[in-house]
Amino acid sequence: MGVLGVNIKDSDSFAYVYGSFFDLYNNGASPEYACSEVKESLSEYFNDYEDSNNSWLALAYAQWEIKSLEQSVYEKVLTIVESGSDLKLWEELGASKDDIKNRKIALKSFLEEISREKKTKKRRKTPKHDFRANKLVELVAPDKQKIFTVTEEFSDGKYIHTSALMMWSSGGVSVFYFSKEGTQVSAEWNGSQKLIVTTENGIEFSKKDDAAFYCGDKVGVAYLCG
Repeated sequence: MGVLGVNIKDSDSFAYVYGSFFDLYNNGASPEYACSEVKESLSEYFNDYEDSNNSWLALAYAQWEIKSLEQSVYEKVLTIVESGSDLKLWEELGASKDDIKNRKIALKSFLEEISREKKTKKRRKTPKHDFRANKLVELVAPDKQKIFTVTEEFSDGKYIHTSALMMWSSGGVSVFYFSKEGTQVSAEWNGSQKLIVTTENGIEFSKKDDAAFYCGDKVGVAYLCG
């Protein structure tokens, strides 16, 4: 049992169970599903002698914050506090008398808090998506005025598409894109106004020739299958 202090939220097991519940809830899970999934996936915490109490306290607090505290979970916490089992555990683990005294106060305060209905429900947080770009080509034009890049783009580890951009100092424009992960792509400049892109057979590009203008330059694509 990793414990940082006497407060209810100070243990590693509390933080892990609480965080796991809201990872599910914030991604759209119902309170009932999040509860069931946490108890199943983290069963070793709920069944462990040292971590069990903090796990139930964490689950109760998470449910209370979203105004979905189940009676069975509340009664489990009630038993933990009123039976003195948590204080006995602290004593067995060698806690000082002052720590046990302060832990008793913290438990009583926690029980009083979750015994009152929360005024406002904690809102779901929109999960942050992990965006990653794997650069396949980065080629500066001979005139040093623009750069051609090709990147594979991923969101939360899932492939989105491969896109090509032409970038000037003041901005850029999309040249083409396609959807096939791991495709080999290369490019070379033939002067500063002509770019030859080479890729494998079978790639279907999406592009708009009329839209690829910027800073007086026109971007065209020649497809050489290799």
